[in-house]
Amino acid sequence: MKRSKRVEDYMKIIYRHQENSLVRSVDIAHELGVSKPTVSVALKKMEASGLIFFHQDMGIELTQEGERIAHEITERYNALYGLLTDLGVDDETAQDDACRMEHGISDRSLSALIELRQKLSQNTEKFYRLVSLS
Repeated sequence: MKRSKRVEDYMKIIYRHQENSLVRSVDIAHELGVSKPTVSVALKKMEASGLIFFHQDMGIELTQEGERIAHEITERYNALYGLLTDLGVDDETAQDDACRMEHGISDRSLSALIELRQKLSQNTEKFYRLVSLS
C-alpha cells in the first residue's frame, strides 16, 4: 500500500489514541471530518497491508510496522511544529503547516532543520535575534 498523506494521518491518529484505549473508526472519522464508510475502506486497505489489525470488540490497533511508521510520522511533525513555534509562528498555523510539511519534507532536509534548531537553542541570544528579523 502506498503511504499517502491520508493514510499517514490515520496512522498518526491511531498512534495518538491507542495509548489510552482502542481506537474506533468513528473516532478517526470524527477527527478527520470524513464519513465512517470512507474510513472503513481505508482501514481495510491498511489491514491488508499489515499496518493495523482489528480486535473482536471492534477496536483498531497498529501492528509493529504500523507503530514504527506512525512513530516516525509523529516525530517529524513534532520537530517541524517545534521549529515553527520557536520561530514565533502562532500555534494554529504551526499545527497546520507542520502537518502539511511532515508528509513532503525529505529526511535530509528535516535533519538539517533539526540541527539548525539545536544550534540556535544552544545560543538563545542569536536565536532570538534571528526570530526578531522575521
